[in-house]
Amino acid sequence: RNSSSPLIMAGKSGALTERARLPEIRSSGSQTARPHSIRTLDLMSSSIKNISAGMVARDRQERVREAETIEPMEMRREWEEKYGISKLDLEGLSRVFKQLDVNGRGKIGPDDLARAFKRLDYEPPAITDFGNSEIEDMIWEVDEDVDGFIDWPNFVLLYGRARTDQFSKEPRRFFNLIDFMMCDKDGGGQIDEDECLEILYRRYGKRAMEKLQDKLLKMFGRELDYGEFLELVGSNVDGGGKIQPMLEEYGLAATPAAPTARKSAGNKRTPGSARRGNK
Repeated sequence: RNSSSPLIMAGKSGALTERARLPEIRSSGSQTARPHSIRTLDLMSSSIKNISAGMVARDRQERVREAETIEPMEMRREWEEKYGISKLDLEGLSRVFKQLDVNGRGKIGPDDLARAFKRLDYEPPAITDFGNSEIEDMIWEVDEDVDGFIDWPNFVLLYGRARTDQFSKEPRRFFNLIDFMMCDKDGGGQIDEDECLEILYRRYGKRAMEKLQDKLLKMFGRELDYGEFLELVGSNVDGGGKIQPMLEEYGLAATPAAPTARKSAGNKRTPGSARRGNK
């Protein structure tokens, strides 16, 4: 056949035209699909970046928290010599500090104590004799630099002072919380008989622990929650609580001195020695 005939040429021309258009169609289709692929990749990349940023932030938070609980050897030596705080004590204190410092700020504030009390199912008084909440008073009593927070050295210091206090001059409310949480190792909000006896041993000695064991079992049963614990040991400087008359009955503790009244000028209270009974 003569391929140069007009009809055949027209057919070829049409086929050529269609073939010529195919790359254009394919190109147009790929351009339509491409933005969707790019958006998907962008979303995946953004998610990966967010996850990575979260991991970095958590890692940084943990490093800050660890740095706050690493103290110079001379400070650790002073704590041991002055307050009898051992390496084992520091491990327990560090665990409690981290439990309270949920946000990893390296210091404990009112929100941290409120969260801890909620977990312990304990409702602190909203207003005390000084016009503040008990939580605010607890921090004020032991806040050495008066910034409204308790950092790690301050935390160890308040514990050591209260534990070795022989004259009932140290505030005990924050100390009571620490002592309870140190024994509540599983974080269940209760301490069992053995854990309670551990506290008594540290506070009052072996003889007190042996004498009071049966009485405590009759009074509270096998486990104590935080409210019952405060009922037993008292919540302030003067000790008090159900344990005090029992200790006196067995001649295991002298009658504590009356707490020193804290004076204030208007609504301002002066920190320092006044908080510890002018010790």
